[in-house]
Order: sequence, then C-alpha cells, then structure tokens
Amino acid sequence: GGCPRLKWLDNITNYRSFDIDYKVTMMRFYSAGIVLANLGLFQSLIAATSIDTNNCDPIENIGSSNLDRYNYSTSLDIDGGCSYLLKIRFQHDQSLPIPSAVSQCDPTIVPPEIASDGLPYFANRWAYASVPKHIQKSTGLDHISIDFSPCGHPPIGAFSIPHYDIHMYLVDPEYRSCMTCDKIPGAPICNPASQSTSNGRGFFNYSTVNSGQDTGKLANMPSGFEIGESDMIPLMGGHAWNKNTQPNSTNPWVDPIWVMGPYDGTVINYEPMIPISFITSDVDTYYEESLTYVSQNMHTLPTKYIVAYEASSGFVTLSLEGKSNICSSGQDSSQDSSQNSGQATRSIWGFPLLFLWSSLVWGCMML
Repeated sequence: GGCPRLKWLDNITNYRSFDIDYKVTMMRFYSAGIVLANLGLFQSLIAATSIDTNNCDPIENIGSSNLDRYNYSTSLDIDGGCSYLLKIRFQHDQSLPIPSAVSQCDPTIVPPEIASDGLPYFANRWAYASVPKHIQKSTGLDHISIDFSPCGHPPIGAFSIPHYDIHMYLVDPEYRSCMTCDKIPGAPICNPASQSTSNGRGFFNYSTVNSGQDTGKLANMPSGFEIGESDMIPLMGGHAWNKNTQPNSTNPWVDPIWVMGPYDGTVINYEPMIPISFITSDVDTYYEESLTYVSQNMHTLPTKYIVAYEASSGFVTLSLEGKSNICSSGQDSSQDSSQNSGQATRSIWGFPLLFLWSSLVWGCMML
C-alpha cells in the first residue's frame, strides 16, 4: 500500500497535531532502513513518552515563566567536531529570603512564618524560560528552570541549606504540568506505595541495565547514582545522585553536586545543585566535573560541567559541554529568542519538518 496520509500537511502551521498513524510510519522507518540515529533524530523519537493529559495541574504550578530577576542569559558554540558548549549566566537575586532561624523552615509549625515575598520560608521559588531554537536543536533541552530553595530539602543534613537547583528540562512545560501523582498525606512527594494513574506510576518507572557488568545500574546516569523512592517530586521528576559522596555532618556542602531527573523510563532533566555560599562569596569560586554514563543512548547528555562565580560582578556561569545534534550554531540567536518568548515547544519534535517529510517519502519509495 501507499504511505499514510500526512494530515498535518493540511495545516502546516499546527504541526504539533501530528496525527499520522504513528505505528505504520515507524514500521516504514524500520523497513526502509533509515538510520536517523546518526543525525540525532531517532533518539528524539524513541525518547518520546506519552502522558495522560486528563491528570494535569495548571501550568502556573510549575513556576513563573520569567527569569528576568536573575539577569539570565544563554549562549551556544559548536566546534568542528560537532560538540557544543552551552553557557548559562545568572545572578543571585538578593531579594530572595534567607532564613535566620530553624523554626522558619519547620513545616509542622502552623501557621508557618511568612517571608518577605509572601510565601512560607520552606516554599520553593521556581522560575523558568524556554531556550532558543538553536539550543533546543543542538542539546535537546526545552527549558531551564532556576529554582531557589531557602530551606533546602531532604536528605536533612545533606541538602537542607539554602541553595539553587538549575534544572535543565528535555520536556516542555505542558508535559511537566501533567507529571502529577498521588502524594503521601501531608508531604510534597509521590507515594511509592500506591499510585492510581499512569502519570503517577511514571515516577517509579526508571531504566536499568539488565545484562553485562553494569546489570542493575541506572541507564544514562553516572555509575554509582541511586534513586530514592522518597525523592519523587510532582511536576519535576525523580532525583538520582551518588549518595556515597553526598554532604554530611563531617563533610559539609561546599561545591555543586550533579543530579539526574528520571521519569517514565527516561531522563527528563539534569541539574547542578549549588549551595548559596558558593555564589555569594567575597572571592571567585570555581568547580568542574567530567561526566560519563552507564549504558548511554542519550548522546547529547553533558560530558562536563563547570560552575564559575565572579565575585566582582556577582555573575555565575554554568558551562556544559557535550555532543551536539547539529554541527552548526550559525543562527540568529536574537531572532530565536524573540520567536521562543512565552512559548513552550515539545523538544521531542524539535527537528526540521522538512527532513522528516523527506525521510517519510524516501521510506515509501524504498518499499
């Protein structure tokens, strides 16, 4: 038979309604032997996870869609070997509350003490912005969320101090708004004992290696990373890190720590957690770490990150290095930024429609 009708061609401006028969199309991709992985496209297709849009929170619940308070900016360079260097620059917002007493961070005290911004001290302050199109195409990232936690979070004694989480998401804000779950009563975490929806069960579906020397390890994460079932946060995802090297009473938190965010069988975000002391010092601070991953099939994951703080300006530069999906960054970044402002585009379809159409036609001709 011929190729399935591509209904989105009837309205090319609404390509997010991509409603061809997906299964038939994928069979034709395989039959034609189109090797999309070399162009970084097949990874995007297989990373796509469905989510029930009947169990979503209001989009406003994932935070403010504006990072102006942090004087935030991004830049991207791609070298001749198709490796990217992504830089994220921001400043600590001095108006954010810092607790001065342990009681201010105690959620069992009712009513809680309210900070100067009108929120309890222990509430998180989330804010995000979509990245320009050329950064999406190169890195697979959709948006960056700068999240400030005045009281920190569990594990107590490890991360329970003021800090920033610089979440870099591979899914869009609408998808995140549907990452909901049944929570433990009185706690802001997903209940590992019972989930009534597929979206909730997605928090406890993570990929591990099932054969070879890495059997049982988490795929697409550094060796030694572990997931705690009490670390599943609605609208954000799971959290995995090397618990053998986490701070404790004899090893206080000084430097950034790398964390991966699993959800529904894949990695949907990654982040450095940065203690407030690192980016408010009177002297410059610097930290770098190389990253390797177990059974890696998400090839754009960063291979190195650097956090550098300049005391004289107060600016923090987070630099990420990794393999790029594209081999050129020669795009008008100002145009990309303006086109992307106030929008959220699913990163799983963040590749050129023209190439997808050409591939489908070629696949049909080969059959």
